[in-house]
Amino acid sequence: MRGFLLAAFVLAVYADDCTDCLSSGKHFCATASKCNVPACPQAITRALNCPRLPKEGYGYNDTFVRNTALVTISAAYNDNPQLCFNKQLPSMKVSKIISVNCSAFGPQTDCFGYTAVDTVQRVILMTFRGTLGDLQLGDELDSFFRKKKPFFDSGNILEYFYDGFMFMWNGGMQADIRQLKFLYPGYTLWVHGHSLGGAMASVGASYVVKSGLFDGKDVKLITFGQPRTGDYAYADWHETAFPYSYRVIHHKDITPHIPPQEGADEYFHHRTEVWYNNDMLPGQPFTICKEADGLFCSATQVELSVSDHTYYFGKQIIDWAMAGCP
Repeated sequence: MRGFLLAAFVLAVYADDCTDCLSSGKHFCATASKCNVPACPQAITRALNCPRLPKEGYGYNDTFVRNTALVTISAAYNDNPQLCFNKQLPSMKVSKIISVNCSAFGPQTDCFGYTAVDTVQRVILMTFRGTLGDLQLGDELDSFFRKKKPFFDSGNILEYFYDGFMFMWNGGMQADIRQLKFLYPGYTLWVHGHSLGGAMASVGASYVVKSGLFDGKDVKLITFGQPRTGDYAYADWHETAFPYSYRVIHHKDITPHIPPQEGADEYFHHRTEVWYNNDMLPGQPFTICKEADGLFCSATQVELSVSDHTYYFGKQIIDWAMAGCP
């Protein structure tokens, strides 16, 4: 704990120096932790990339994510998520399954998710499934070239991700979450998802906080392989709203690198990235990225992989879920 507090103090000093440096119109060098170093290989020019660790008390826990979030996220790939819970998390009970058409254009493609409650852990759960099938993938990729949707007064979100969440929210998820919150006051809300589901989880967690249904400190957001979901303003607001928000990335997973971070659209990841530059087996190391989105952590990986996108913590999560999470 003392080591973590010291690291947090040092990073806070660096972050303050970084913010002052950027406000003076210069760049901050992450590798040297100094202002305006010439030819810096990791120059920080955006305030959201100033180095910071998560707030004390909201730290990342590999054991929890490996043994619990892996199950809740994978379960969304089974039409009956309770089968996974019966074998892995018996105190978790599915409350409602939501499956809706989430294509505003073209042929129907389904978005799928569920709500659940755990009276032992005192948790309400909201989980979203990732992309399933070439038709949905094509619809999703095509949406990158369409306009973004305003997120209240806090930036913009990619249209497909925003619409997909709203179709599910209005298709039964909202009513059930409100009912669960009434029945289980004081419970923490977990919001989880993989791939497309990770983007919708980001939108969903943000929506319930922005609309006042939950306080940000009572929400725990965990995503696997999340694509860029909104713009810089959205990412900036997200950091102020959520003390506990983690984007887990496996090694060369290609999806967190799309859509590309370029041009006037300025797609930008919110904090905090956790990068496993390995097979994610028990005991293997991980990096909690001090920056939000730039040439840091997983973005330093030149080679990208499609197979790494569905392989997390030693499981091919779609196949594992469809088999009932044995």
